[in-house]
Amino acid sequence: MKTTITIQGMHCASCEALLTDVLSETEGVVDAHVSLKNGNATVEFDDKTVSEARLRRLIEAEGYKTA
Repeated sequence: MKTTITIQGMHCASCEALLTDVLSETEGVVDAHVSLKNGNATVEFDDKTVSEARLRRLIEAEGYKTA
Protein backbone atom coordinates (compact mmCIF):
# COMPACT_ATOMS: atom_id res chain seq x y z
CA MET A 1 0.00 0.00 0.00
CA LYS A 2 1.16 3.55 -0.68
CA THR A 3 0.08 6.73 1.08
CA THR A 4 1.01 10.39 1.21
CA ILE A 5 0.87 12.05 4.62
CA THR A 6 0.89 15.84 4.96
CA ILE A 7 3.34 16.96 7.66
CA GLN A 8 3.27 20.32 9.43
CA GLY A 9 6.21 21.71 11.36
CA MET A 10 9.21 20.72 9.24
CA HIS A 11 11.69 23.59 9.02
CA CYS A 12 14.94 22.24 7.59
CA ALA A 13 16.72 19.34 5.91
CA SER A 14 17.41 17.79 9.33
CA CYS A 15 13.65 17.46 9.91
CA GLU A 16 13.35 15.73 6.54
CA ALA A 17 16.25 13.37 7.32
CA LEU A 18 14.96 12.53 10.81
CA LEU A 19 11.51 11.57 9.58
CA THR A 20 12.93 9.61 6.65
CA ASP A 21 15.02 7.58 9.11
CA VAL A 22 12.13 7.06 11.55
CA LEU A 23 9.80 5.84 8.82
CA SER A 24 12.40 3.78 6.94
CA GLU A 25 13.40 1.92 10.11
CA THR A 26 9.80 0.96 10.89
CA GLU A 27 8.95 -2.70 10.36
CA GLY A 28 6.66 -3.08 7.37
CA VAL A 29 7.83 0.08 5.58
CA VAL A 30 9.13 -0.76 2.11
CA ASP A 31 10.05 2.79 1.06
CA ALA A 32 9.74 6.25 2.60
CA HIS A 33 10.41 9.63 1.02
CA VAL A 34 9.95 12.80 3.07
CA SER A 35 9.87 16.15 1.26
CA LEU A 36 10.49 19.40 3.11
CA LYS A 37 9.59 21.30 -0.07
CA ASN A 38 6.22 19.57 -0.46
CA GLY A 39 5.55 19.20 3.27
CA ASN A 40 4.73 15.53 3.08
CA ALA A 41 5.87 11.94 3.31
CA THR A 42 5.18 9.33 0.67
CA VAL A 43 5.34 5.90 2.24
CA GLU A 44 5.03 2.47 0.69
CA PHE A 45 4.24 -0.12 3.35
CA ASP A 46 2.84 -3.58 4.05
CA ASP A 47 -0.56 -2.90 5.59
CA LYS A 48 -0.53 -6.34 7.22
CA THR A 49 2.49 -5.27 9.29
CA VAL A 50 1.97 -1.56 9.94
CA SER A 51 -1.01 0.78 9.61
CA GLU A 52 -1.20 4.31 8.25
CA ALA A 53 -2.41 5.39 11.69
CA ARG A 54 0.78 3.99 13.24
CA LEU A 55 2.91 5.86 10.69
CA ARG A 56 1.10 9.08 11.61
CA ARG A 57 1.68 8.41 15.33
CA LEU A 58 5.41 7.89 14.69
CA ILE A 59 5.62 11.25 12.91
CA GLU A 60 3.63 12.96 15.67
CA ALA A 61 5.84 11.37 18.35
CA GLU A 62 8.74 13.35 16.84
CA GLY A 63 6.85 16.61 17.42
CA TYR A 64 5.24 17.17 14.01
CA LYS A 65 1.57 17.38 13.08
CA THR A 66 -0.05 15.28 10.38
CA ALA A 67 -3.06 16.13 8.27
